[in-house]
Amino acid sequence: MTKLSANALPETIQTFSYDRQVVRSGIVHFGIGNFHRAHQAIYYEDLLDLGQTQWGITGISLRSASMRDDLLPQDYLYTLALLGKTPCFRCIGAIQNVLVAPEDPSGVIDLIANPTTQIVSSTITEKGYYLGAQGLNSDHPDMASEASSLGNPKTIYGYLARGIIQRSETAASSKLTIMCCDNISGGGEILEQGVAVLLATHNADALAWAAINVSFISSMVDRVSPATDDALRKTILAATGREDARPVSAEPFTQWIIEDNFAGEKPDLESVGAVFVKDIAPCERMKLSYLNAAHTIASTLGYLSGTTYVHEALNEPIILSFMRRTLTENILPHADVPEGHDGGRYIEDVVSRFQNQNLPYANLQVGTDSSQKIQQRWFPTIDQALRQNGAHSCFQFALAAWVAFIKMALENDALRDPKKKAFQAVRTEDLETRITAYLTIADADQFSFSADSDFMTGVLEHAGCIEAKGILPSLNDFMKNFE
Repeated sequence: MTKLSANALPETIQTFSYDRQVVRSGIVHFGIGNFHRAHQAIYYEDLLDLGQTQWGITGISLRSASMRDDLLPQDYLYTLALLGKTPCFRCIGAIQNVLVAPEDPSGVIDLIANPTTQIVSSTITEKGYYLGAQGLNSDHPDMASEASSLGNPKTIYGYLARGIIQRSETAASSKLTIMCCDNISGGGEILEQGVAVLLATHNADALAWAAINVSFISSMVDRVSPATDDALRKTILAATGREDARPVSAEPFTQWIIEDNFAGEKPDLESVGAVFVKDIAPCERMKLSYLNAAHTIASTLGYLSGTTYVHEALNEPIILSFMRRTLTENILPHADVPEGHDGGRYIEDVVSRFQNQNLPYANLQVGTDSSQKIQQRWFPTIDQALRQNGAHSCFQFALAAWVAFIKMALENDALRDPKKKAFQAVRTEDLETRITAYLTIADADQFSFSADSDFMTGVLEHAGCIEAKGILPSLNDFMKNFE
């Protein structure tokens, strides 16, 4: 077998037309996982193919060296598989290097400070932002460590603050844009808040410099990209004749909406399909409230029903019917849709995309970090529905199912969640106590629905039914209420 590398490019698929030797890394990206490589990196790849060679990427891993170790022997090349009705493949060369932050913190800081770097972006998932229901969790040991000293950064905030301090001292005229590409509301503002706290504590001059020279922006990203497995690797090998340790797959659909507030050089991403807007918040809220909320619903019910993938879960008519009803009756009346968008059409597009059987997206992958995700995806809509005295019963059932999901995933040693130890510490056979404990771990006590006795009674009733009968019989019983 021939391994993918710069000296062994595949001859049977699309590959890049630019000279990688002249590419500069104008992008430093934290979180060099599958999603970034299937989404933002492809937009930059398209820019490079247009001859805009200043938009190469240096990836940063805040934890593991595995991505660097797998991509380095491949010269950081990898294969993208678009899994529509007819799969197609493309070799991607936009990534120039990957640094592992704990191994080379000064190298990461130097990159942020380098005037060549125009944008620092992030896809580090919700847990990487250290969020609580009321904002940044400053009590977390990593955050507390950086508040005391920036000598050994542990979070994205610490690295950004150190990089900005150094940049302010060595490149006074060099402006920098910091962009959140994660599924969190106001991600740019959250990054700015965390960095500002550290700069105010450790270097007031750099804080003043950043106020003039650094912008923090949000973006809305959308593309389904499953985890890589051996089946994908075998598919890539058969299609390209090259062994690729880190291919990525994705649906054909892709969307990137970006807040138009760049401090310095702005990439011509519009020419390759991205959209710039002045106010990103309505677009963020729509995606979180509809697409992301529905993904979590489908994966939760799917795991409980014994299916492996989201599309398999939606092959169960009762799960599909429940997800669609939640979207149309519990979400659409209470979650705003931006001007120019049709909420009903958006819902049907979401359902259709999740049903793509060529795109095996695992329920447990979607369920990763769910205690953090449902804070953004479900809780605000539940509170809004209760304030408006609107329909909310599907969310009562969804929360009951989520409690069952946590319990089952723990029993199967399959739970991947930053609060896993807290969930494991809940040892009770009393269902109501378990519901309260699990939801408190997910910070539901910071939302008004958790104190609504009628709402929580409904959650308890559905949880009892799920525990006694299982998920599909309980869903059938629930949906009979709408016949």
